Amino acid sequence: MAKKVTPATQPAAEPDSAAAELAELSPDISLTLADRQITVREYGFFEGLDVAHRASAFIADMHDQCRDGQLRYDRIRRLFGKHADVVVAIAAEAAGVEPEWVRSLGKDDAETFMSTWFAVNAGFFVHEVVVEMREERQREQLLAGAKGPAGTNSSSSSPPPGSVPSTTSAGSPSAS
Repeated sequence: MAKKVTPATQPAAEPDSAAAELAELSPDISLTLADRQITVREYGFFEGLDVAHRASAFIADMHDQCRDGQLRYDRIRRLFGKHADVVVAIAAEAAGVEPEWVRSLGKDDAETFMSTWFAVNAGFFVHEVVVEMREERQREQLLAGAKGPAGTNSSSSSPPPGSVPSTTSAGSPSAS
């Protein structure tokens, strides 16, 4: 005999989970550093394209650091010094502050600022690294496709060697 099943009502979203969902939609973070209230925001689409262009060497180094498939902050943080000029400029832009102000921060405030900036924009950087990986893979496939067996260059539309009839007659001189 069949039983009638009544659907359970969904419990109201707990405040923490609602806040987490909202944070995913708008990851901007406000904080006070060096007596200044700032909001570190996520790059918009066109702004992100400009940032990706200016930070292309930084993103390429991030790609190199992530070849094992792991994007870890401790690895990326080391690149902040190598690419300090562009990193400070794009981080300052995300917070609407001057690069000079970022450079003037004390050690603890600078660490907080940079880790917050990276956390807010991690999705942007992950996307850019994935784009780099995809392009690299496509280049490798194109190069592999251009090579025939035993490393000989061959077009996929080329007929196999010896299958094309000669266009010269026995009586005509050879071009060689």
